[in-house]
Amino acid sequence: MTLALFASVAAAQGRYRVVVGIAGTKQMSLIELVPCIPAEGSGCGAWVSRVIDTAADTTLGPTPPAITTGETAPDHLSRISVQGSSLIVEGLSKQGIRQRVRKIHDPLRTPTAVAISPDSRYAFVVLEAKSDTNAAQVRMIDLSTQTAIATMGLRARPAGIAIAPR
Repeated sequence: MTLALFASVAAAQGRYRVVVGIAGTKQMSLIELVPCIPAEGSGCGAWVSRVIDTAADTTLGPTPPAITTGETAPDHLSRISVQGSSLIVEGLSKQGIRQRVRKIHDPLRTPTAVAISPDSRYAFVVLEAKSDTNAAQVRMIDLSTQTAIATMGLRARPAGIAIAPR
């Protein structure tokens, strides 16, 4: 079973949405992600909002055919990429020169695809489990701090990630 992901921004609420599609079916799960910001109360994290049958509802489009393993933020100040079994998050100067580099490694999962939000604040990463005893995940990475701020476990094998149309 293979999954594909899309993300869109609901900027007014600070929510980001990831659609996880299961290959070979017409269903996708809509996952809401809200960054956890200290001193701003609860309501942050990641959760499944609803399951969508794309045979009847095409508003979020089809699953993406390609896997993106590297992407530069629209503001050109961050870059994220899969390199081997690690994730590389880079902060860039206005001239595109590396300023900060962070390598993120999960011994239980391998990153397979990435996408960056249209506002250049967050990256979404698909991590495939290395064994059947662990779950695959979608992680939300804050590009300014280069850290994971939300995680959602997946039941099936992920395959791709893309920013969804609004």
